[in-house]
Amino acid sequence: MNDGKTIPLNSAMYGSVTSSEAATTTTTQSAGVDTLISPTSEQYEKNMHGLVGSLFDPSEEEDIPLLYFHSFYSCFKWLCSWMIPGLGMFSEAYFIFSIGNIKPILGKQFPNCWTAHKTCGKTITQIPDYIQIVGIILGMCTLGYLGDKIGRKWGSVFTASIMLVGAILLTATDAPTDRGFVIFYIIAQFTFGYGVGGEYPMAAGSAAERAEAKGRASARKRGREVVLTFSMQGLGNFTNTAVLCILLAVFSSTKPNNITHRYTAWRLGGVWRTAYGIGMIPILYMLYYRIFRLRESAVWKKRKTGESRNMGLLFKHYWPRLLATCGAWFLWDFSFYGNKVFQSTFIAVLSPSGADLEETLLWTLLNSGVALIGYWLAAAVVDNPKIGRLRLQLLGFAADAILFYIAAAVYPSLTSKKGLPTFQFIYFFSSFWGQFGPNCTTFLLAGELYPTEVRTTAHGISAGVAKLGALWATIWFNYDPLLVSRNKFWATATFNVVGFILTLMFLPDPLRISLAETDRRWRYIMAGRTYHGEAINPKSLSIFEWAVLRLHKDYDRKLDAQEALEDLRELGLEVKDSRNGNYIASNGDSARGKGANGFNNGFGNPATMGQPLKDSVVNV
Repeated sequence: MNDGKTIPLNSAMYGSVTSSEAATTTTTQSAGVDTLISPTSEQYEKNMHGLVGSLFDPSEEEDIPLLYFHSFYSCFKWLCSWMIPGLGMFSEAYFIFSIGNIKPILGKQFPNCWTAHKTCGKTITQIPDYIQIVGIILGMCTLGYLGDKIGRKWGSVFTASIMLVGAILLTATDAPTDRGFVIFYIIAQFTFGYGVGGEYPMAAGSAAERAEAKGRASARKRGREVVLTFSMQGLGNFTNTAVLCILLAVFSSTKPNNITHRYTAWRLGGVWRTAYGIGMIPILYMLYYRIFRLRESAVWKKRKTGESRNMGLLFKHYWPRLLATCGAWFLWDFSFYGNKVFQSTFIAVLSPSGADLEETLLWTLLNSGVALIGYWLAAAVVDNPKIGRLRLQLLGFAADAILFYIAAAVYPSLTSKKGLPTFQFIYFFSSFWGQFGPNCTTFLLAGELYPTEVRTTAHGISAGVAKLGALWATIWFNYDPLLVSRNKFWATATFNVVGFILTLMFLPDPLRISLAETDRRWRYIMAGRTYHGEAINPKSLSIFEWAVLRLHKDYDRKLDAQEALEDLRELGLEVKDSRNGNYIASNGDSARGKGANGFNNGFGNPATMGQPLKDSVVNV
């Protein structure tokens, strides 16, 4: 019998939302915006009983609707719940993707340096295209580890502070000579890139943990929350392009003599400096919010134990997943950043008569708008069990590979006057499929597949390796004189094919697994014990993990239910026998319990063991 204060074990592990969770959900809905963005530790502890085992019953494979609100205020809170945490990704895209947008402006402002290369060498003017990526790689590898050490809150504050310094330097870039200007610009780009590098693992880890902390119902929409946070990247790119279009109109001469002399150097400088200055506004608000209003991740606080950060065990047991998240993301970023950094080159093909600054930016704005739709549609379907993360990533890789192969195969006819409409469709449609697929899922999966203690470290490693793909594309596209536009399509198509194969073989879909269950398996690994739970269910394993490593051989749902019973007791939930009403004695000091090999449980906080949560009783 369930009296509203007891929780049937099968419901807590496998079934629908219980009345206890429903009460928590109601409380969360009525809470303020800050609580939605960073739930309290008390909320997380009350919700943890629903996070053991699978998040989906076989009988509840229904779709999860994206938009449903009771009032305008609930809609506003929902928007704030992912837009405020996503401000870092917004700023990242606003500044980083502006490289391709601002490069033509700098070419007209400093023609002797950026175009004729009389006062600056060609090589030094190409460094800004990739120096920011170098900073991002270093930031991902170092600041991701820092997030696991000092927490998500202060790690996020540190990254935002570095981004603010970089933004100030970019806005103030100046020097008495053209060469000095370029050197100052390079230093500013590197500084901002280093801060952005930490934003990737912080944003992914925090968004996933935030959804988990709000309970089982929210955990089932974890992917949506992470992807919506990441979609701020697309909004940042779109906003930067729109701002530049408006500023070009504002700073243009009222009576231009001709198109070549339409803008003076002062006016062009005012365009990009004002754009960068506007970009500092969300960074300032983001820094304020993180310092004074953001709570520390409840999931991280619950899991933080120094001995759990065993990188050797991570590589030993999770190397196929690291190969998949690093490799697939590397292959995708080669395609994605190669197109972004050199989008003005591609757009020149779309306007063979020669596009001016406004036309180039308007084409870019259209491409950014198409991509933004892809982000939001990905958020709508990523938690649907019929689609999920894995199918979405495979679909995106396959679609882009086909589109780029078509573009490369018939490139001469597509770039003719008659074929340009088809070429435009292929180029913009490929942008949609990229955001709808691998651009969102690579970010999401690297934040879901690893235990909490090493989550931002593993995400940082994956993202850092990914940016090597972006760096490779940037340098290759810059310095290889034989790599004409047609060959760029051949290269990116092939990289998408390899990404499809790597995803298919090595990447599992964590849709059905809570972060708590992933952490529970990690605790068993740390203790040297055999794990039998849902994290090794064949549905939650990759083809390689299932067929080659045979991790599913230890999967035993009944045995895991017995072990989970003790885990729930050690978590602080009292266990009650529904047949006689007696409380079941703890086996915490037995060989199964904390006396063996220092094993605590799948949740690992000895300080709370034996302290039952109010009104939280497991009825078995």
